Amino acid sequence: MPGWEHGHPDLTDYPPWARNFYNVTHSLVVFALVFLAVWVIARKPVWVLGAWGLHVLIDIPTHSIALFPTPFLWPLSDYRFDGVSWHHPLVFSANAPLLAVAYGGYWRRLLKNSVEGKFWS
Repeated sequence: MPGWEHGHPDLTDYPPWARNFYNVTHSLVVFALVFLAVWVIARKPVWVLGAWGLHVLIDIPTHSIALFPTPFLWPLSDYRFDGVSWHHPLVFSANAPLLAVAYGGYWRRLLKNSVEGKFWS
C-alpha cells in the first residue's frame, strides 16, 4: 500500500483489488441489497447492519475527490460527491467533541447501571 511520505497518495497508487473492495463496501446499493437479503433469511430486520449504512452515509460528505471518494451509487453510477476530508479542521473539530459526548454518555450509563446492579441493560 502507498505511504504518506509525500502527502496524499494518488488513488491509482492503491492496488485494483483495494479500490474494488472499497467500491463494494461503500455502496448504498450493495448495502441495501445485503440488508434486504439478510432480512429475508432472518425473517426480521437485522438492525446491527445499519452501522454499515450509517458509515457510508457519514463517508459521503467526509471524503474528498482527492482520496477514496465514496461511490455510494456503485454499480449504478460512478458519481462521487466531493466532500470535506477528515483531516480538515472543520470535520476534525466537530469529530472530537462528538466522540467525547458519546463516550461520556456511555460511561455515565455504565456507571448508573453498575450502581443499580444492571450491567448490560
